Amino acid sequence: MKDIDENNGPSLFGRLSVLVVAGFLFAYPFWTALGNLLNLPSYYQAQFGAPADAVPWALLIVGVALPAFTFLGAIGVGWKRGAGSMALMLTAGFAAVNATALSILAFEKDIELRLVIDFLTNG
Repeated sequence: MKDIDENNGPSLFGRLSVLVVAGFLFAYPFWTALGNLLNLPSYYQAQFGAPADAVPWALLIVGVALPAFTFLGAIGVGWKRGAGSMALMLTAGFAAVNATALSILAFEKDIELRLVIDFLTNG
């Protein structure tokens, strides 16, 4: 058997494995937020005749930027610590991103409900 040398540092293969798996997980909230950013304004306009200022632009942009920045930040902080630490940081970041994405989605649905009510009452 091989002796484990503790001076080698964290395994590159382990870190890259964690990175690939987490990359696939972070891709979903990013892709969903990008779809909302591209499609929601035209949906509001087509369905309710809403002007562009009724679209929550800041939330849509944050929804796209947050997964990317969280992913890169967790990698930057955890890269030299090893695969386990990096996986833990990416898991915490993934949970935070998805909690924020659900909050943004709830806020968007609230805006949509207000547009529907306004459309039905004002014609």
